[in-house]
Amino acid sequence: MDDSFFLSAALIVLALALSGPAGLLLALRQRHHIRVLERRLALVEARPVAGSGPITAPMTTPILAPEPARPEPAPAAVPPVPSPALPPVPPPRGAVPAVAPERPISAPAPSIEERFGTRWTVWVGGLALAFGAVLLVRYSAERGLFGPGVRIAGALALALSLVGLGEFLRRRLRGSEPVPPIRPDVPAMVTAAGTVGLFGAVYAAHALYGFIGPGLAFAGLAATGLAAMVAALLHGPALAGIGLVGALATPLLVGGGGTSLWPLALYLPVVAGSAYAFAWLKGWRALAVAGGLGAAAWALFLTILPGENVAVQVHLVLQQALAILVFAVLPGRGVPDAEARLDRFAALALAAAAGVALAVLGLTPHAGSGLAWAAAALAAIVLPALAGFVAAPAAAGGAVAALTLAGALVLWPEAAEPASAPFFFLWYGTDHPGLLLALAAAGSLAVAGLGTLRLLGGSRLPYATALAFAAGAAVAPLAALALAYLRITGGAVAPDFAAAAGGLAAGFCGLAVLCRRQGDATPSPALTLGFGAFAAASVASLCLGLVFALAGGSLTPALAGAALATGLIARRLDIPALRWCVAGLAVIVAARLAWDPALIRGGLSDRLILNGLVTAYGLPALCFGLAAWAIRRPDRRPGHSADIPEQVAQALSLLLSGLFVFLEIRHALHGGTLADPGTSVLEQGLTTLTSLGFSLVLVRFSGPSASPVIRFAGLAFACLALFQGALGLGLAANPLLTDEPVTGGLILNDAVLAYALPAAAAFALARAARGVRPVWFVRMAGGLGLALSFLALCLAVRHGFQGERLGLDRETGQAEWYAYSAVWLGLGLVALGYGILRGSATARLASAVLVGLATLKVFLFDLSGLEGPLRALSFLGLGGCLIGIGLVYQRLVFAPPPRPAAPDA
Repeated sequence: MDDSFFLSAALIVLALALSGPAGLLLALRQRHHIRVLERRLALVEARPVAGSGPITAPMTTPILAPEPARPEPAPAAVPPVPSPALPPVPPPRGAVPAVAPERPISAPAPSIEERFGTRWTVWVGGLALAFGAVLLVRYSAERGLFGPGVRIAGALALALSLVGLGEFLRRRLRGSEPVPPIRPDVPAMVTAAGTVGLFGAVYAAHALYGFIGPGLAFAGLAATGLAAMVAALLHGPALAGIGLVGALATPLLVGGGGTSLWPLALYLPVVAGSAYAFAWLKGWRALAVAGGLGAAAWALFLTILPGENVAVQVHLVLQQALAILVFAVLPGRGVPDAEARLDRFAALALAAAAGVALAVLGLTPHAGSGLAWAAAALAAIVLPALAGFVAAPAAAGGAVAALTLAGALVLWPEAAEPASAPFFFLWYGTDHPGLLLALAAAGSLAVAGLGTLRLLGGSRLPYATALAFAAGAAVAPLAALALAYLRITGGAVAPDFAAAAGGLAAGFCGLAVLCRRQGDATPSPALTLGFGAFAAASVASLCLGLVFALAGGSLTPALAGAALATGLIARRLDIPALRWCVAGLAVIVAARLAWDPALIRGGLSDRLILNGLVTAYGLPALCFGLAAWAIRRPDRRPGHSADIPEQVAQALSLLLSGLFVFLEIRHALHGGTLADPGTSVLEQGLTTLTSLGFSLVLVRFSGPSASPVIRFAGLAFACLALFQGALGLGLAANPLLTDEPVTGGLILNDAVLAYALPAAAAFALARAARGVRPVWFVRMAGGLGLALSFLALCLAVRHGFQGERLGLDRETGQAEWYAYSAVWLGLGLVALGYGILRGSATARLASAVLVGLATLKVFLFDLSGLEGPLRALSFLGLGGCLIGIGLVYQRLVFAPPPRPAAPDA
């Protein structure tokens, strides 16, 4: 066989491929008529058809429209005539009711045959057409039947023929009717196959044979993609998706015009804008989302290509503006303020656009003056805020703009030689501080101004929408000021930033006054919310100014003061949303503590109590405690615990209070040096005493309506005291093990204070916790008190005999051994007396343990270790105590019941 046979076979296959759709056209010519007949049949089936029997006249008067009542004379009384009992006449089977109820006709589920004949064949047929064209071109190339020019011409002819056939099928099958939403459209599928063929032919002409250059190939592919999106107005969204993918992939296939990125920076927004326009015109959200994803992918991809960063930033601004216009502005444009509820999809789109913008800005550091970088960052900040201003449902744009401003200031490139190492992804120093300040000021003014204007002009806004505007307008300037301060000064004292904070506080006061006046004229919750937000922001600005001027960079006192002011404003104006702002500020401070618990660095004075710890820990603890009281819900019913904002503020207040007292103890005992290594028995004892004191106070405040935070904190402090007593006082700082000197007299010394005071606090806690805390908690506190009392007596005895050094390696005399037995028995008797007086079985059990321990010591150690009268006195004293204890148990604890009186004779 020669090649002519294969050529004839190929032509036959091509003829069959082209005749298949034609045959399908002939088979489906009557599709329109069949559809009309199906609709008529459905309408006929929806109407009840009269039965075969005769239709009897209804016994009652048919239902007519109501007529006005007419006065009729009263009929004469006629005795009722009994009528023969007749069976009820059923309504005729085929009778049509006066008002037929409208029932939606649900379409039956398509069968396998219908799916095969109407869907799968169309999809597979379109795919087969595309593969057939590709295989035919490949075969001709392998056999050398035609030259390159003939191949490209044939491919173009085949593609154009498929496009023309698709248009012909569209006009014959459905005309101007829309694309069927369920079944795949045959004309659209044929047109899509032709479009793919056009892409392949143009690309082959450039990449395989070099007939056309990159510029012409770029223009041809781009025109094909855009033309496909235009044709999609007639053939449906699938063709638009193919055109969009082809248009976006064109620069990857043939390049974007050399090393310059400007052609791509201008071409890609045109493609995305075309997709957005067609999607908005036809309501194809999926096409718009696909265009947005493609634009985001290209924006990130351009950052790794060599070329001008300015072109990348211009492309970013254009793409962000188009996306915000389509996804946020147009859907919410024209919505009345009273109906302007937050659009979640718009908020998600704004957040995604801002995230892409920050990523691009982070990947394109500015060089030279950085003016283009700052302009792109400013556009990324202003565009979301402007979207919220224009379309109220996109009010989340204000909050997104504030976060974008903070992110831009964090991403601002550092100095060539930074003054210090980065702290939490934040570099200190910049080569262009003036430009950074200009960006912070311009972005803050834009976000705050647009949000304030929207609040003042939209008094009928829903609460959530107004909250979004108020949050963006209040947070953006505060975040910009704080971050600019950290980037430029590195946390040092800065009077100029303190003055700026004062000016910002005055500006917030002015905005609060405007909202108050507008609210007096036209009362609304939105204006009240704006007034509260700006008043809280004013106080926060003053707190920031104090930190900048005095505290040297610690933001914790400023945030705590802002939380207190916000809580008071929320209580005074009854703004529930501000309660969550207090919780948010508390979470920020808690995160700061988790990152680095040391809120104060070097330079701490050695003054007791009144030192830097007061402002770093004590003042924030007080502020958050008062804030928790301020945001307590006035309508909380008895027996109900606090809600989440109040619990968060309470938890942080307790945490800061504990750290403040613990650090003050360490500051006092180490001469003002918190980082001094080592510890002492007095420090461990006072820390344990503090933990027990916190737990005791919280137990006193706990009740049926107490906050879960208070109950949990009481348990936590008690467990901390147990841990501190066992490891700190029992092992780490125990003078018996460390042999550290114990200062003080015979009665009052470090050992007695470190063990006796916590023991007394533990006993008080055990007594106060009865009926309030679980039984195991009461027993744990009592056991801790007993153990600390035992150690305190032992150390007191050893200090009396040994002096300052109490190590176990020192020799123990016979008198000291005898004193231990007497002290242990005495402590056991005291515990027994308390147990009998209070009816405490736990105390009596502890007494039994102590007495048993003393008994073992006497029989095991005193018998062999003591000599002379001390050994005899030890046994005599033990015997007398044991007999007395037995008599007490027989007469008081387990006394027999009284005998009944004898009857009189």
